[in-house]
Amino acid sequence: MKTIYLVLLSIALSYGSKAQERWMVQLNSKTLLTANKEDTVANVATITDIKKGSLVVTYVPGKAQSGWGRRLMVFDAANNELYSKEDFSMIIPAANLKKWHRSGIAQLKVYTIAVPKDPRIKVKLRRVHLCTINLED
Repeated sequence: MKTIYLVLLSIALSYGSKAQERWMVQLNSKTLLTANKEDTVANVATITDIKKGSLVVTYVPGKAQSGWGRRLMVFDAANNELYSKEDFSMIIPAANLKKWHRSGIAQLKVYTIAVPKDPRIKVKLRRVHLCTINLED
């Protein structure tokens, strides 16, 4: 009986691991980055010419968590929050990118956190680094 239980458990775990979180960063429909693990060194994209359009960050959760949502946030290198949206994707107009770049911001860091839908739930949340975007001339 233990053997059957262990086999069923391993099948269930392997099936559940196929649903993996992932995210994508696009600029004007051009994919800059696609990733499925947090890596501050590898998940870096560079924007050299900011034109009209927008930057789109899309987060796909590995599995649905009832009672929880997502917040996507953009910070500068000094850890100041520049933009945030409580959703699984956010669109940042190119005008914002240009404005930030003109004000001396050369690097953006995009994070996500899980957000409880019930405001009475008080938990400490860890933000997950999705990508770093370097703004260059």
